[in-house]
Amino acid sequence: MYFRLTDTHLRLLGSMHLFPATSRRTPPWIAEAYDWADAFVFESDPATILPFLKADTPPDAAQLRPLMRDEAWMQLQALWPTDCLLAPLETLRPWAALIVAPTLLQQVVEGVEPRMLRSAIAQAKPYRYLESAQDVAAALESIPLEAIAAALDMLMADRGEPQRTLERMHAAWLEGDLDAIQQIAVESPMFNLPGIRHGILDVRNRAWAARLNELLDTHERTLVLVGALHLCGPGNLTECLARPVQAVF
Repeated sequence: MYFRLTDTHLRLLGSMHLFPATSRRTPPWIAEAYDWADAFVFESDPATILPFLKADTPPDAAQLRPLMRDEAWMQLQALWPTDCLLAPLETLRPWAALIVAPTLLQQVVEGVEPRMLRSAIAQAKPYRYLESAQDVAAALESIPLEAIAAALDMLMADRGEPQRTLERMHAAWLEGDLDAIQQIAVESPMFNLPGIRHGILDVRNRAWAARLNELLDTHERTLVLVGALHLCGPGNLTECLARPVQAVF
């Protein structure tokens, strides 16, 4: 879960973006990684992605309605907040509905990156991002509409799944068990549908690997933080880097 790229000043840390509200623990290697680093590389800046969630023109989330069970669509509408930037549901991009919907069914607190970013800013440690908001939107736009509709249908059929999955992943993450995290992901409906893993993980892993290869000669001790799922399964980030890595913890 925490690796060094051999013969470089880069380290790679698998993070959790969100923690279950009932368990805010972090493993000891998180603090060690922060103290080691002189600079940080995060996935992307969440604030810059917000404008991309709304669709100015179709396709928008309304296109999902005929692909979903009537009951599931009605449940999704009833779940959706009505007084925020994400309302109304029908005006979002389909992939935005897919990404946001599970979080509406979870009890969470912020995870690794917001905490580490605040500390970096307070201590004047430099940081950058692996991708722009446009990059994120382009990758997620590749997810087929039918897969998004099927995932949301299944989500409405088992509304407790997002919280259960988050809690199981957090427990496996605390143990540094990538194999367990991968197995949990495989058992999650979202990652069993064609195109979803490809858009959320695979496309971005390949792009990130190309950008990280440009940092291999850096003289700063640089910590790269990515969601733990990006280090699991076929096509994971370490495979895309095609360089030897060693576990730190």
